[in-house]
Parts: sequence; C-alpha cells; structure tokens
Amino acid sequence: MSELFSDPESAQEIVVATIANQKNAAQVVEIVHLPDKGVLITRGISTHFNLKEIAIPQNVMLPAIHEMTAVLSYILERIATADDLKIPFRYDPEFELGDKRYMLQEGEDFMILGHKE
Repeated sequence: MSELFSDPESAQEIVVATIANQKNAAQVVEIVHLPDKGVLITRGISTHFNLKEIAIPQNVMLPAIHEMTAVLSYILERIATADDLKIPFRYDPEFELGDKRYMLQEGEDFMILGHKE
C-alpha cells in the first residue's frame, strides 16, 4: 500500500467522515476515500498518536460503512485511552466487536483492516 501516496497530485480524495475524540476535540481523524486506489484511509492517527494510519479496501468499507465506521471509532477510542493513560498502544492483529471478528494486518505504511472469516 505504499503506492497510495506515490502520486498525490492525481489522486482524487473524498472525506467521507470525521471522528473526533470526545475528551479532546483537537484530536480529529478523517476517513478519506481514494476511489482511484480502491481504498479508504484514516488521516490523523499518525499526527495525533504517532501510529500507522488504517487502510480499508473499499469493497470491505462501502457495503458496511456504518459497521466499519463503528469499528474505527472503537479502535480510536482504545488509542486515545492509552494516550490519556500514557501507556503504549499496540494494534491487536485480531479482535471482536459485537458478534463479528476483525483483523488488522500490518502493511508497509498502513494497518489494513478487514473482516476475520
């Protein structure tokens, strides 16, 4: 996924949502759709928390946008809580939310979020 930003001039970006930390309104993370790349990415995690951004293939995100936005909110809440408590945060490679399982696979530049089958 390192090629996502190789040519930022030609890539179309659409901000589809923003998620703000309720305890710190300055910590805002955008969810950005890059239709030319077939992916949605977060923008703000690296700035606020010095962690890799999260990328979600559009074929996973778009059919279940409310579900996947809730998953991102859950992850961001865990990151912000760790930051507030001044403890290190590590992305879990697998986790469960509600009755569904998800995975985060480490890529070169991003953590890739998907469903765990």
